[in-house]
Amino acid sequence: MRLALSWRILIVAAGLIVVLVGLVISESRARARGREVALPMEAVDPRDLLTGHYVALRLTQRLPAGQPCPDAPSAYAAGKWLGLTGQGRFVRAADTRAAVLGGEAALAVRGGVYCSRMAFGDREGNAVTLDMGVDRFHADQDEAERIERALRARRTDGSAPSAFAVVSVGADGRARLKGVIVDGRRTDLTWF
Repeated sequence: MRLALSWRILIVAAGLIVVLVGLVISESRARARGREVALPMEAVDPRDLLTGHYVALRLTQRLPAGQPCPDAPSAYAAGKWLGLTGQGRFVRAADTRAAVLGGEAALAVRGGVYCSRMAFGDREGNAVTLDMGVDRFHADQDEAERIERALRARRTDGSAPSAFAVVSVGADGRARLKGVIVDGRRTDLTWF
């Protein structure tokens, strides 16, 4: 017996819906089970005509005096590992998980890193920008514009407002975005 075309389309559509719901539930569980860490971020333009309103996440942090830059820049796609402290401070980059853990590094996450010289107020220093596959936080227009204004506001001493991307690092080493904290106000990523 042959099913009518409309019934076959409905069955395929229902199957796709089940797969999509399963993916959302799976990612939500992985995000909830991972270790949460807040990473400093900088201001970047939050609008794009095709994808809507978002805050672009540039995860940049100043290196402590005396800590050298990583040997060579790498991208997320290269499959390297980053070692972070429990508070989200970058420690080192390496080819394997085992190589980045130890010492101050308590957390290993897949990603890339590049180093540059940046101005911090009236001083200059080395800074690393982390590439962990987490690059934007979508929000409604009002929220995206509020976050943008807060990020763009510079204090009189030249320092940026406190802004952090909250990520969950799972057992697989993958970073998943949970939300952002801007000037003490946390905005979480929600599916519903």
